[in-house]
Amino acid sequence: MLLDRPATTSTLITVASGQAFSTSLIPTAVGNATKVFDVDSALTDTAISGAYIDEIWFQYSKRTNLFTDAQSAMSGTYSADSTTVVVTISGGHNLQIGQKVYLDYTSYSSGALPADEIVTVTGLTATTFTATTAASISGPITGNVSVYLPVYFCFYLVSTGTITNINQFFPLFIASIPATYDNQYYSLTLNNVLPLINHPTVQAGANFTSTNSTTAPKNRGLMLQRGQALYVAASGSTALTNGFYAGVQAGFY
Repeated sequence: MLLDRPATTSTLITVASGQAFSTSLIPTAVGNATKVFDVDSALTDTAISGAYIDEIWFQYSKRTNLFTDAQSAMSGTYSADSTTVVVTISGGHNLQIGQKVYLDYTSYSSGALPADEIVTVTGLTATTFTATTAASISGPITGNVSVYLPVYFCFYLVSTGTITNINQFFPLFIASIPATYDNQYYSLTLNNVLPLINHPTVQAGANFTSTNSTTAPKNRGLMLQRGQALYVAASGSTALTNGFYAGVQAGFY
C-alpha cells in the first residue's frame, strides 16, 4: 500500500461524553465528542481513497511528577493494616484488577498518616478496591483519602460529514489512562489498545518473538475509508479540568 500523503495531527481533548461509560459509551449530545482525524468526511477530495492510522497517542497538557489531574479526585475512605489497604468509594469506581491508582491520604485515626502513593488494584467490589501499600502499617488505621482514578477515552467512528444524531457515533475501543506521572505520555500502540490489522507489507525476520521468526506479525492500527472520521470523548458528565492532546499519525492513500 502506498501512503503518498502522510499526516500527523494533535488535538486537545477536554470534552466529556455526558455520562459515565459504565452507563453507556454513546455521547449524550452531538457536541460531546471531539474530532481528531478526518478522512475527507465532506467528500471533497477525490484524490484519496482512505487512510491508514498506525499510531495514536495521548500527551498530557502539562508536566507533573506525581499525578495527572485531568479529572477531580474521588473522595473515599480507607482501612489499612500491615501492607494491605482497602479503599471505599460510595459512588463506585469502575476500576479493574491490575490498574494503577494514585492515593492522597488526607486523615488517619491513629499512628501516622500514610505517605501518598501509587498502588495497583489487586481485588475489588463495586464500591471498594484492595491494594498493597508500600508502608508497613501497625493498624488497623482508618481515614479519608482522595483517589485519582484512571481517565477513560472512547474512540468513535463517524461515517458522515455532518452529525445530526448521537446514533451516528460508533464506539471502536476505549483507552484507560492511569492518572499517574508515568502515563503523561500514553501510546495506544505500545499499550495494545489499537486493534490488530493485516498490515499491507509482510514483516518477518529477526526481532519478532525469536531470533529468526518466520511468522509475519499482526500490526495495530486503523484503516479508514474516505468519508469517515475519528472522534474521541472522555467518560463523565463534566469536561476535563486539564486535557490530553490526542496525537494521530497516519497516511492517506
